[in-house]
Amino acid sequence: MSIRPANVEELNELAAIWLDASIEAHHFIAPQYWASQVTEMENRYLPLAQNYVIIQDDHSIGGFVSMLDGYLAALFIRVDSQRKGYGKLLLDWIKKQHDEIQLKVYQSNTKAFNFYTKNGFTIQAKSVDAETDEKEFVMAWTKHER
Repeated sequence: MSIRPANVEELNELAAIWLDASIEAHHFIAPQYWASQVTEMENRYLPLAQNYVIIQDDHSIGGFVSMLDGYLAALFIRVDSQRKGYGKLLLDWIKKQHDEIQLKVYQSNTKAFNFYTKNGFTIQAKSVDAETDEKEFVMAWTKHER
């Protein structure tokens, strides 16, 4: 398996991974909301970000991470490829490139919150997502020089 920058031709596949994983991870938000956001994700948000994919042994995309400078905008793993350590591999890869990373995570998404906490992120603030009216944590990670 390897990590590389995503190609522009892959953005539709990343949007499909995002949709499936979002519906799976955010059971507290109606699936129709996520479906209504796919075009925006593919045509607006993903093109603005630096996107990196993890390539599985069968040469398919297992997941991706999207960065906007030091902001982790997305980290999604294909639903049938979850629990294989891909999220941690992508996060560790991004940590090597940044001294500080910020993100937002829904408070109701306890799996993601626990993942980020386990990987050194701490809560900086609480907010509410204007689109979904869901409570979020603003979290940050800072590289500690040894």
